[in-house]
Amino acid sequence: MPVTKKNLVTKKTSVATNTSVEKSNCPTKKHLVTKKNLLASLITLFLLSLAAPAGFSTTVNSQVCFSSQGTWANSPLPQPQYGSFRVTFDITGSSSNVDAVQGLSAGPASAYANMYVAVRLNTSGHIDARNGSAYVAASVIPYAARVTYHFILDVNVATHTYNAYVMIGSVQTTIGTNLAFRNELAPTSSLGYVAAMTYPGSSTMCNITLSNSSMAPSIVTQPVSQSVTAGQMAIFSVATNGSAPLTYQWMKNGVAISGANSSNYSTPVTAITDNGAHFTVSVSNASGTASSNSALLTVTAPVIAPAITLQPLAQSVTAGQVATFSVATTGTAPMMFQWSRNGSSVIEATSSLYTTALTTASDNGSQFTVRVSNSAGNALSIPATLTVKPVAVPPGCLLSAGTWVSTPLTQVQTSSFRIQFDITPVAAIEDGVTGLSAAPAAGYNDLAAAVRFNLTGNIDARNGGSFVAATAIPYTAGVAYHFILDVNVSTHTYNAYVMLGSSQVTIGTNLAFRTQQASVTSLGYLNGLTVTGSDTICNAVTTTSTAATLLLNSSVSSLNFGNVNVSSSSTQNITMTNAGNSSVTIAQVLVAGAGFNSTGANGITLAPGQTTTLTSTFAPSASGAATGKITVSSNATNSPANISLSGMGVAATPTPHTVALSWAPAATGVTGFKTYVSMVSGGPYVQIGSAPSTTPAYTDSSVVSGQTYYYVVTAVNAANQESLYSSEVAAIIP
Repeated sequence: MPVTKKNLVTKKTSVATNTSVEKSNCPTKKHLVTKKNLLASLITLFLLSLAAPAGFSTTVNSQVCFSSQGTWANSPLPQPQYGSFRVTFDITGSSSNVDAVQGLSAGPASAYANMYVAVRLNTSGHIDARNGSAYVAASVIPYAARVTYHFILDVNVATHTYNAYVMIGSVQTTIGTNLAFRNELAPTSSLGYVAAMTYPGSSTMCNITLSNSSMAPSIVTQPVSQSVTAGQMAIFSVATNGSAPLTYQWMKNGVAISGANSSNYSTPVTAITDNGAHFTVSVSNASGTASSNSALLTVTAPVIAPAITLQPLAQSVTAGQVATFSVATTGTAPMMFQWSRNGSSVIEATSSLYTTALTTASDNGSQFTVRVSNSAGNALSIPATLTVKPVAVPPGCLLSAGTWVSTPLTQVQTSSFRIQFDITPVAAIEDGVTGLSAAPAAGYNDLAAAVRFNLTGNIDARNGGSFVAATAIPYTAGVAYHFILDVNVSTHTYNAYVMLGSSQVTIGTNLAFRTQQASVTSLGYLNGLTVTGSDTICNAVTTTSTAATLLLNSSVSSLNFGNVNVSSSSTQNITMTNAGNSSVTIAQVLVAGAGFNSTGANGITLAPGQTTTLTSTFAPSASGAATGKITVSSNATNSPANISLSGMGVAATPTPHTVALSWAPAATGVTGFKTYVSMVSGGPYVQIGSAPSTTPAYTDSSVVSGQTYYYVVTAVNAANQESLYSSEVAAIIP
């Protein structure tokens, strides 16, 4: 039974405020649908209540449009085109993954192979164009659902080529130039139809405009700036598009160059006076003139071969130190350097300055040279000799360099004792370990407690299975460092300190003996091994002491609260422990940093081994990263204890918006409803959803905050015949 138009569809829309707008008056057919052929007009007069099927031309806001959804839509051009012409049109896709192809054919298209020229909204969400046997694009051009894109095609039937452009906002973006007609259709002599096919999805093609005028020239590839050496020639070129014949005129600094009338221009032999000249070209045909960008000519002086003005000097160092050689040169940059040792190239020694690795006795007498080169030649330096002197060891000291050295303590220690000693590193970066063992050490596993100059340039100490440090403590070559170790053999723990000037700096407290020495019962030797570089160990003194130790340790050195919603809070606990042998009093707890706070521990006295809890809270008042610090002051020797704080304030996730549409029950014979949307009042409209709804309601969950959407609805009967649009309703998204 046919669907009548009268009062066919009404609809209501509601947004977050539950307000609704109800429309009941359908638009009249007058001015809504026009047909271009008599048969379509007769069908329209016969089926007064039916809307135009897909592929027919309709008038929306006085614009001729074509809908394409699963069937071919065709429209003839005013007359077949044989030469050069321009055709423009607008395309709106229903979603961001349609397959919408629009283009030109000789006759009405019924298959893709009928289309000589084609642009496409492809299923990957991008715009491309046909080039012979495949679709291509000069760049990635994404498209969005329900957004109208203006396409421009400049076609040359005689050469079977075309240029394709699309307007992104106010910018004309190139899809492709000099594109070939589809392979199997290349020999055509005329084009007479605009054709469209969309599957999956749907699209609307509007505002088709044809221009048969000659194409004015345009510059596809601009002249590129050139750099040459005086005495050479420079070549400039330009790539253009436009109707033939094209004429060219090159200019230097705005003055026409006689005889420079092709797409390429070669200068005469250049001189230094040509440096900085600007070259442009104008391209003309019967339809207009295009001028290129300016290309800069840079002319440089001839390259001068390198010469050595300051030779590398002989060096004398102590074993374990580094030696540095340098060279000074003249000549044209860039210059390359390669240092050699005894005639063999040194890997990565490629600058004017070369620093050796840590030296050993075997390096004594080595000779170093450097070769300097550029494109004009090279120069070799005279050899520089390296002298490596042995390390002088003071009386009563140990030299730790490549092999284990040991000295006995004044007596074997079985309980608590303090040992102090001085170590002087010979290099700024070395691997030198000094520590205590039960017997003379033959390997690292023999050391129960140990301090180290490590390869990162810092001092650390052994704690169970690894080396650690309470803070970064850098060391310097040639400086004597005084170490203090308070050792408890019974508990297999120790505290390690180093004197930096007059300040005692904590390396670590309550450190565990090396894992392999966790059950050792006595310590009797001081040992050293330096694999890279060398150390001098002196002034070792051992004392047995029961002096009070005041240590307050924190369970963490930093807290990270992660992401915390603004106006909410997160809490973490810190355990403070008395790690010494005497009572410790916490005098003050200070908190710095916006949003951070702490409670507990302030004013508490802890007996040896006793703990207390410090609670820290992060309550951000604004979005963004936040940092802070807790400072715990006490009478402990390692006071104050500092705990760094960090967190990120984040805003609550906004609630997504939807538009709920509903309308009155339809007339008899209706099997479903199609919902359409537009970003502009009056359309063109794009269908939402792939299949008709079986109920008089639809919810659009793809809306965006701050936008206004315009909706219409049609009814469909069992024969898939579709009614006219209902009246329009608008939804403003907050």
